[in-house]
Amino acid sequence: MPRMGKLSKLRRLERVMRGNLDYIELADGSRYFYEPEQVWSALFLHHSDCMRADHRSEPRPDPPEILTAVAKARDRRSAVERLYAQEASPAPLTAYDLEALVERGELVPRSFLADHSYEESVEHFAKKNAEG
Repeated sequence: MPRMGKLSKLRRLERVMRGNLDYIELADGSRYFYEPEQVWSALFLHHSDCMRADHRSEPRPDPPEILTAVAKARDRRSAVERLYAQEASPAPLTAYDLEALVERGELVPRSFLADHSYEESVEHFAKKNAEG
């Protein structure tokens, strides 16, 4: 392992020991470590980027690593509840269907337009963008 890789791993272990990291237990028995205070900003930025992409009729960015980890979690419901604990249900600024994430481990796009499916919102914005 290169020196920087060892230092990075050592720093992460030190943060775990200090209690600055949390983890999600994955279905394969491994753990995904993350910094809780960083998750909120990462999720907010990602969901905002998805909203912007939808509005511009562009492809959405790839989901952040934390959401991929949640999809692979041993207990997805618990992982989702920990990430979105302070949000309403479903979370108003969430780019994905949280129930699909919990039930099937799938990141299914969710519409930001009230009372519209994701497909309907894609059509809506495509039409608006074509009109100029």
